Amino acid sequence: MKKSPVVFWIAIFFVGFILADLFLWFAISSKIVDTETARETYLSYYPEFLQNGRVLTVASILMLTFSGYIFLNTSKKNENKKTGLILGLLSTLLLMLKIYTITRR
Repeated sequence: MKKSPVVFWIAIFFVGFILADLFLWFAISSKIVDTETARETYLSYYPEFLQNGRVLTVASILMLTFSGYIFLNTSKKNENKKTGLILGLLSTLLLMLKIYTITRR
């Protein structure tokens, strides 16, 4: 089954979104010492229906699982082999980080 290039770009968008989310958290938590205040400030950047840390983490896990699957399948083919492998590994590392954070709550 041949994967559409659109699916590959959607997977790249998902990884980019997760990285932006992590950078937002790092930027906020580096300025605010109190964890609860930092969490509230971080969640305030999202729409009201997404202002739940667990929902954001589960959505991130689903996006990273999809992205990792697409990237690792791409790395099995000759086209974009290295790119797919690197992005697949990045997705896997981010996925492990997100799973770790959801188990720490």
